[in-house]
Amino acid sequence: MALAAVWGVAVLYVAEIHVPKNVLSLPGQKQARSTVANVAPQGWAFFTKSPRDVEVLPYRRTADGTWTSLALTPHSSPHNAFGLDRASRSQGIEISLLLNLAEKKDWKECEEDLTDCLADARPARKVKNPSPEPTVCGRVALVQEKPVPWAWRDLVHERTTPERYLAMDVTC
Repeated sequence: MALAAVWGVAVLYVAEIHVPKNVLSLPGQKQARSTVANVAPQGWAFFTKSPRDVEVLPYRRTADGTWTSLALTPHSSPHNAFGLDRASRSQGIEISLLLNLAEKKDWKECEEDLTDCLADARPARKVKNPSPEPTVCGRVALVQEKPVPWAWRDLVHERTTPERYLAMDVTC
């Protein structure tokens, strides 16, 4: 019981020193700050990704001319065996490899909704997908999307807004 109490106090000090200023203050917290920061350097950024970061998501043009998402996310969904199937994780690397084959001039700005932006999308280049197990093939668009700020969640129906896109013909 005493061991659990000692560990509990240690965890409490580590947590309290690494969170932003708040109304809680532990005895000797100011003196312990440098020791705790050196012994247990923590940063929540190591464990999480900012929810405000832009994402690049893949879309494929179907035979009828519409665009469908190729994203294998969310990772914890049933079609990914609740996170056990790692294909959704490797898709991000695949998209990065495809982005390396493009140039800055290939990107097109998108100031409308995604359907309107991709309606006239023409492939900027033809590339071969270097991934050993490709999931992004055919006429594709890699769309950079920005999340809608949480404060605006009730004002719009979409969860993201497209900023720009890159259309490619990808062979696998």
